[in-house]
Amino acid sequence: MESGGQFDRFFQFDKKIALEVGGYDTKTVGEDMEIIVRMRRYMEEQKVKYRVAYIPDPLCWTEAPDNYKIFISQRNRWTRGTIETLKKHRKIGFNPKYNSLGTLSYPYWFLFERLAPIVEVFGLLYFSILIITNNVVWEYAIVFLILAYLFTVLFSIITIITEELTYHQYTKKGMGLQLIKTAFTEPILNHPFILYAAIKGNFDYYFNKSIKWGEMTRKGMSNI
Repeated sequence: MESGGQFDRFFQFDKKIALEVGGYDTKTVGEDMEIIVRMRRYMEEQKVKYRVAYIPDPLCWTEAPDNYKIFISQRNRWTRGTIETLKKHRKIGFNPKYNSLGTLSYPYWFLFERLAPIVEVFGLLYFSILIITNNVVWEYAIVFLILAYLFTVLFSIITIITEELTYHQYTKKGMGLQLIKTAFTEPILNHPFILYAAIKGNFDYYFNKSIKWGEMTRKGMSNI
């Protein structure tokens, strides 16, 4: 049983299977994601029935980056870990032999995590060229940008409301409103850093082999 993604911090594995596949890979910076894919691949190849479950209850907490330098370093590492895992297990990609792992999980990570930032950068470059050459149909462009922004904000608000209705985690007065405000500012203030980190992660993976896991400064939960 595990949380199903690279970004969560509490996993519970079948110890026997984890040992049979060799445990964590010390040569990747995305060891948590990689071992999950490797275990699932192993069980698919061995025709072993298994179940991947997600438990939404917070069993433990992790300390988030408190500045953009560490935040970028973290997202850079996630990008490199994603590339390493997808490359190492490329055999399963779009392969029906591996059931949902090959036809759903792998394609999702490849299309929406691996390629998304690259597509976005090329889209921005292309849009910039259209502006320079005066070939932008602004009526459509403005509507598209507004709809894309509102969709992102709506998705975040639904997530916040769902979290609040389920766990009632935020009890301080005004905290809910503050989170809603964050939903409106995140696409403008945070997303550019996420995009930059993803592109830098791609560059570092292919051209800067000396970079490793990276620094993650901890201050303690009580100080956040």
